[in-house]
Amino acid sequence: MSDAPLSRPCPDCASPVRAADQSFCDSCGAFLRWDAPAAATPSAATPEAAPEREEPTAPIAAATPADAPTAPPAPEAPDVPESRPAAGSEEVTAPLPAVDPSREAPAPAPVPEARQASDEASDTAVRSLLVPVPGNRPAEPAVAAPVLPARPEAARPAARAAAAPAPVEGGTPCPACRLANTPGRHFCRYCATPMVPERLSTAEGPYAGRRPGLTRDRGRWIARALIATAVVAVVVGGIVGGPPAARAVQDHFATRVPVHPVTWAASHSAPKQDPKLAGDGYSNTWWGTGYAGDSAGQYLEAGFAEPTDLLSLLITPGSAKNTTQANGQATPRTFELVVKDASGETRVSQHLINDGGTQRVDLRVRDALSVRLVLRTAWRADPRKQVAIAELEFFGRSVS
Repeated sequence: MSDAPLSRPCPDCASPVRAADQSFCDSCGAFLRWDAPAAATPSAATPEAAPEREEPTAPIAAATPADAPTAPPAPEAPDVPESRPAAGSEEVTAPLPAVDPSREAPAPAPVPEARQASDEASDTAVRSLLVPVPGNRPAEPAVAAPVLPARPEAARPAARAAAAPAPVEGGTPCPACRLANTPGRHFCRYCATPMVPERLSTAEGPYAGRRPGLTRDRGRWIARALIATAVVAVVVGGIVGGPPAARAVQDHFATRVPVHPVTWAASHSAPKQDPKLAGDGYSNTWWGTGYAGDSAGQYLEAGFAEPTDLLSLLITPGSAKNTTQANGQATPRTFELVVKDASGETRVSQHLINDGGTQRVDLRVRDALSVRLVLRTAWRADPRKQVAIAELEFFGRSVS
């Protein structure tokens, strides 16, 4: 079995690395030599492969006469283990010259000294394996500097000098740097100076200590005049119109609340179609005149328990809110509202509404006691249909 070591120390960090098939150190990333020997020298136990130490030989004496006594052969020196060379060294041994057996052999070296040298060489080899000593390391050939893997260095951009601007023939010269520019440019391409010089205003401004004129704030004075005119118009209108004008303003911005009549009456009603059904709050019940056609002159009247300020009313014509024109009753088209107030005065107003759907009618009457709706014309008047009103709701001003 071979005694060749399977690892060797790294030249930089002394970490063990494989003796072959490894290009970089696993610990520090150092580049290992490609020409390192794949395996160490064989064991010294084999005499043929062990490196022979070159011993100094004594000069060969002149040829002795034939009758001279032959010196006894020198005893063989015991086998001394030789120290292995340091890992990574490239020591080359030359073969020893052949020795003539007829010549006198040199005196062998003392055995203890050889053993001591072998021990010192062995200690040096072991120390170089454990701790890298620069002095004991053989000189290495110059190689390229190692580059750690995965750390590429980006190439630096090459600085280029700015190219000289191409001359413009027949261009407009800059007023500042006097270099020609392409016609039509507004600013110089070299110094950014405006090609057309700025025109200074020749208008005379206020000098130091001069008070500016009032014409500069003409718009503000106009706004103030308009506001003052509006205030005066409101005041004059209130004085001329008196309480009615003030009440009209109050009615326009007042909060509207429902007002419920206490009595219902009608000039005529169809069977099971009483007048109170027009104020029960349900749109699927209705009051009918009981007469075919437009029922001109028939009325529906609602009375209040006390004088009430009325602002508007909602009327839902027809026999139902969502009844179609084909199967529904006739609906009022034009009618009159006759309102009586607490002073006994009667106010009459004419109104026109559409065919179907809840609609609002403005009243704006103070201290009303009763409201009478008088029919004049009807939508879809037919001998087989009567005019119907599904709901009639009144709204007044909130007291709070």
